[in-house]
Amino acid sequence: MRMDEDGLDLKWDNMNAGIEAQPAYLGAGAVRDMYDAAAGLATPVPSRIYLVGAGDSHYAGIATRFAFERWTGIPTEALESLEFSRYAVEAAPAGALVVAVSNSGRVARTVEAVRFAGQRGVRSIGCTYFPDSALARAASGTLAWSYEDVGFGPGTLSYLASLVALYALAIRLGVATGRIGEAERDELLDSVTACADAVAWTITASRPVAETVAAGINPGSVVTVIGGGPSYGTAVFGMAKFIESARHNAMGQELEEWAHEQYFVTGPGSHTFVVAPAGASVDRAREQLQAVRDVGGTAIAICDPADAATAALADVVLPIRAPASELLSPIVTAVPLELVALAYARRLGGTMLGFDDLNRRDVNWRQIYGSAIPDSPSPR
Repeated sequence: MRMDEDGLDLKWDNMNAGIEAQPAYLGAGAVRDMYDAAAGLATPVPSRIYLVGAGDSHYAGIATRFAFERWTGIPTEALESLEFSRYAVEAAPAGALVVAVSNSGRVARTVEAVRFAGQRGVRSIGCTYFPDSALARAASGTLAWSYEDVGFGPGTLSYLASLVALYALAIRLGVATGRIGEAERDELLDSVTACADAVAWTITASRPVAETVAAGINPGSVVTVIGGGPSYGTAVFGMAKFIESARHNAMGQELEEWAHEQYFVTGPGSHTFVVAPAGASVDRAREQLQAVRDVGGTAIAICDPADAATAALADVVLPIRAPASELLSPIVTAVPLELVALAYARRLGGTMLGFDDLNRRDVNWRQIYGSAIPDSPSPR
């Protein structure tokens, strides 16, 4: 998304355009482009992988972490940029690989992460839309994606591009480790591309439901998005869309942890979105849906409507057509949350991120892009 300091085009049509552009982006073979672009970045094979980023870029790492581990056999962590640059970098082995994601390539903590990694002899790949950015210059190598910019707005297409780049790199690393052969490589790449039809179907099927759900949310009410495994990445991403678009203080939580924390503020008037594609934690997702309803909250399932066991436990189903592999489900499960956040923001009539207030914008950009980067991590 463009970030023109001389004036932002603060239109909700931009966010909608980013949602609508996703099927074409996938269908055009973006993942194969990224796979080809990653040639040479997968060697030497790392001993450990750190997926590093902030905001949506961090959430993309959470969503794809288990794909990296499954396909490569390499232990993988998804860490927020500061957590890596100020803490985890100290124990990062020399054979590790830092995969640093930033669409703008300007996020200070993420640039810092690759600089500090380099000081310790740890290789890094900068994943970004801008191949001439500070991140790209600081990293050992660059994996750059491209798409037709839809204008400023909460990240939707940019988030998908981050996911696709990470999946492509994970496949490339899986081939390098020998865990993925040619046939499986092609099957995985084709599976990502085939998500184009699933996303298109999901947009059409979920949009009217999203409008209805958005109409029932009251400002100040409890809104929580929960998911396990790859869907935890979707949950915190969904949280971000509510905050960025409608400035609603939503919560993103791991599927199990909801029962230990947000359950206690769930009740009449609250809305809990449960990301529940078929997979290892769908049984727990069903239990949480039941619990939401048992205490009087509104339970909203993001699931395939053909999954009757899950759908029957929800007050509302935001329908998805997820890929066969749960590891790829974040490509699709993010879409209904984008649609609800957009519909809710339009209903409230506010401005995305509150950026009609130039002071709010300038302070935010100072915090994210203008933060000072020290020469090295402070000793602890």
